[in-house]
Amino acid sequence: MTVRSFTMITSLSMTRSSLTQRSLPALVAVALVFSLLPAAAPAAAQSCQAQHVVQRGENLFRIGLKYNLVWTRIADANGITKPETIYAGQVLCIPASSSGGSQTGGDVKYVQAYADVNIRKGPGTNFGVITVLAAGQTAKVTGKSADGKWWRVVCPDGTSGECYITADPTLTAPASAPGSGTAQPGTGRVPTITVTAVVKDQTVTIQGQDFPAGEAFDVRMGKIGTQGVNGIRVTGFNTAQSGSFTGTFNIPAELRGQTQIAIRLESKSGYYSYNWFWNNSTN
Repeated sequence: MTVRSFTMITSLSMTRSSLTQRSLPALVAVALVFSLLPAAAPAAAQSCQAQHVVQRGENLFRIGLKYNLVWTRIADANGITKPETIYAGQVLCIPASSSGGSQTGGDVKYVQAYADVNIRKGPGTNFGVITVLAAGQTAKVTGKSADGKWWRVVCPDGTSGECYITADPTLTAPASAPGSGTAQPGTGRVPTITVTAVVKDQTVTIQGQDFPAGEAFDVRMGKIGTQGVNGIRVTGFNTAQSGSFTGTFNIPAELRGQTQIAIRLESKSGYYSYNWFWNNSTN
């Protein structure tokens, strides 16, 4: 029995030795093949302006904001088809902005909605809805998506960078700045009002420019989309001799709770100016 056991062990040992000797050249050959293959280069390495190491909690959209790029360009440069699969420690190629991905609105400063459109958290219908830009309402443009299908606009809280509306020409179009009114005869100057501060459901502060000097105006507020026409009369006041002024006015109780409110200044002689504001407190 001992001999048989010894013979079996020896046989197994010889078999393993034989297999090892036979496999070694093949393994060496495979190793040489892999050593001769070129190392995989970072995606679009030649056009990378930087390499970004993903931090915990980051996503492609927020990374894109850091480099003023639409997140889809970063995804394309790195061959990422599922943006939710990026992970902390991953090194990403940040494509050069000169390749056409810079978020710029060009000469367009404002856009107006022809119909109610959603303000979204990113340039696509897959992003969540923040609120609605009502028909007739104007938004300030801060950029445009790389594919040209989305306007980046100032957000409801006054910040920029993460709010988008569709650039479909049947729904939105470039427009002049809001707040324009009737020009003063012989001057070419149009009275405008700019909203500078809001205390939610309480007050709104505005700055007026190029108003006719020393003229009586009514301050009216109404629901968004009305331009304040036939709105609730808040108060009356006389403009300064310079035609510029700053005023703080109470938000009518009937409009408290509204997300957006229109404000209008109009005189009996026909001058007017209007604007709108988000009914959110600002710093």
